[in-house]
Amino acid sequence: MEFKEELESKSAPRIKKAAAKIAKQRVEGYEDLLLSALALLIEKPKSWQAQSQLIRAIGITGSDRSVSCLRELSVSDFDATILYIDLGFAICRLNDLQHNRLDYLKSILASSNELLMSGACSALLYEKTVPSERDMVEIIDAIKDIDTNEGQIFTPRCYIAALAYLWPVSVTRPFLEKCLQSKWNGMVEIATSSLKGERSKYVLV
Repeated sequence: MEFKEELESKSAPRIKKAAAKIAKQRVEGYEDLLLSALALLIEKPKSWQAQSQLIRAIGITGSDRSVSCLRELSVSDFDATILYIDLGFAICRLNDLQHNRLDYLKSILASSNELLMSGACSALLYEKTVPSERDMVEIIDAIKDIDTNEGQIFTPRCYIAALAYLWPVSVTRPFLEKCLQSKWNGMVEIATSSLKGERSKYVLV
């Protein structure tokens, strides 16, 4: 196994590098080693960048066997808030999208953790998910007004606006027109592209 030694090294930089390669290349077969490395590093707050890469690698190459562990982490307190985005991404992809459902995403739409929501929405964009129109409406209604620090961070609606070029304009137009009023020029560009049925040049995932 090409990355076994790195993942077992206990070295955050080596683990981070290996996890990034696994995620980028979508190499399967490392789920247990990734989880073990995450269990080790999660106790070291300064290793948050390696933790982030591990969670993302699990989300991309793992299975729903990892979901319970990721769910436990999602209710922990982290200073590195990016981890919530990674966790939302990984849980949504493994729990929901691999099984053609949106249970987890729907369960957090009313939560106060907008970062988890952002992560879950980023998973939809990553997979280019086209749910039922009923689910589209439910998702849009939940995230359309979340614009705090937009541009400094990617809000949930950034990801949905970027995905909306694949969704029916009859469903997305009011939402995208609202996004055009964003103070962040990037969102305006994303919404404009989606209204035209075109993929945005902005790479969010």
